Amino acid sequence: MSEANADDLAQAVLDTVREASAAMRLIAADEILEQLLARGVATQLPTPPEANPCLLLAAILAGLPGIAALNSLSGRPVYHDLALLSRTYARILDRKDATEVLLAEEIRSNSRDYPRPVPVELFEKTPFNLAPETIAAALKTLSCDQEFQDITSLTTAAGAVYLFSTLYLKRGYAVFLAEQEASLAGNP
Repeated sequence: MSEANADDLAQAVLDTVREASAAMRLIAADEILEQLLARGVATQLPTPPEANPCLLLAAILAGLPGIAALNSLSGRPVYHDLALLSRTYARILDRKDATEVLLAEEIRSNSRDYPRPVPVELFEKTPFNLAPETIAAALKTLSCDQEFQDITSLTTAAGAVYLFSTLYLKRGYAVFLAEQEASLAGNP
């Protein structure tokens, strides 16, 4: 393949990933290949009979600046443009159809990294946009699954419900943090 063709192909791959990211979607190599075929660009892919075009695309993607790969819950890598979708947002998008995993990961992350409990209403807002009944059902499922026994809740004196992971926060400290946040929310 000539250098000009290689540059054109790389640009087409980059454009495809950017279009998906702008539409708030992650895209896998096979989906990129489909779009390149539909545009007539995939004919530039060098394909010896034993070559997998998706592996060739993965190599191209690895060389593109600003493009990140995420190992999806589906087990396959998906790609996004970091200028349009952060790694955190991409992970949230990937887990949208696995509500229990999404909640557990976010609760654990907040408990571990910040450390703080999260108000249950957080999951009703962007980027999660989950209905209260979906959240309640997921929390019920989490409470029955041994893998998620560290996910628990507390209720502040004002009645606000917070979620945290006992792997990273002790209950007393989580209560203290939740009460502090609740009191700050009432005092702008």
